[in-house]
Amino acid sequence: MRFIFRHWRETLWFIFAGALLVRGLFIWSLQDGFYFPDSIDYSRAAANLIENGGLGETYNRAPGYPVFLSVIYFFFGESILVVRLVESVIGSFLAVIIAQTAKRIAGQPVGVLAGVLWGVWPLAVFVAGLIYPTNLLTMFLACGVLCLLPSSNQELSPKRVFFSGLIWGIAALIIPIILVTLGAISLWLIWWNRSNRFVLTSLLFVGSALMIVPWIVRDFYVHDRLILIEPRLVQHLPPTPYDQEAAEAKKIEAIAKQPGSFGRHFGREFLHFWKLYPDRITMANPGMREEEHRRDARIIKDTIFTTNSLITGVSILSTGPLFIFAIVGTLAMWFHKEGRRDLSLLWAIILSFAVGYSIFHTRMRYRIPIEPYITILSAYGLWKTARVLATQMGYSQLHGNESR
Repeated sequence: MRFIFRHWRETLWFIFAGALLVRGLFIWSLQDGFYFPDSIDYSRAAANLIENGGLGETYNRAPGYPVFLSVIYFFFGESILVVRLVESVIGSFLAVIIAQTAKRIAGQPVGVLAGVLWGVWPLAVFVAGLIYPTNLLTMFLACGVLCLLPSSNQELSPKRVFFSGLIWGIAALIIPIILVTLGAISLWLIWWNRSNRFVLTSLLFVGSALMIVPWIVRDFYVHDRLILIEPRLVQHLPPTPYDQEAAEAKKIEAIAKQPGSFGRHFGREFLHFWKLYPDRITMANPGMREEEHRRDARIIKDTIFTTNSLITGVSILSTGPLFIFAIVGTLAMWFHKEGRRDLSLLWAIILSFAVGYSIFHTRMRYRIPIEPYITILSAYGLWKTARVLATQMGYSQLHGNESR
């Protein structure tokens, strides 16, 4: 423990190296191909960006991840292995960011625990080989949180809030769900900074707008209508069972006509967001994998990444304890009144994803970007539990010696 306090920078290097080793071993075991068809869309858009200067006429997703891939492709060619190596470095760097964030919130021991947990947590390792925007989004979201939080229990800096907005604006261009998170964080700023809440909230939105608005303007000229980053956003709204025709044409109006149906959908999806093991995996169907492989030979046909007892068991045994100790950490931080501001920020981010995705559709992998904050709460719960147990053991030994 003394090493941690005296050599924090070296400890961070150990966390980074350990996380990178775990991810390196994982990606070494993967086949040279894409496991999910979404990766093909991102890869094609990146290649088209290099060749033609655009993402392609059929591309209808956010631009951030193809731009990221295009940088790698420009220097190294369309190498899946290089992408996975870069993603592994990002995931390892993310472990350091989480450790730093947890240190600012709850001290160095909690920071070490949080960094180590993220370094070895199976889903965090898995996403490094997925070739999907989740890992990149998670890093930008975490960098924004670290930038926002002061190094001690101080007032928030307007400069920090502005730069966090810039970072989260980039994150929104990777996956637009961050727009909901920006709304949640603005409410957090208003609640905890009532003296200068207008200034801080304005700086948050100005910073994010500087990144987002240029792409919205570009979409307006390309599609001749106002689009909030991703053209297919409205398409993901759920259809209403009583008015299918209207749901396909104007889903927002259809939802307004059937609020009860949408409310039930939202409730089901909100509960499903917290599921301990992955389901709704389209590529779990062997026939689907075979069909996708015929369309593009880079899609891998035979894989263990499907709905099976091994994946389910590992997921439950890793995510279940994480959630339990996160609840313990939440309660402990709440009763420690000085930690309530940071606790409310963590939960504002967590719930923003749960609420945002529940409007549309939830899957376990959609939860990955907010898992770092559950990990921090879990690390805090573990640390508090260990201290209580140590105190109880010391108390028992003391009284045992007295009785003798």
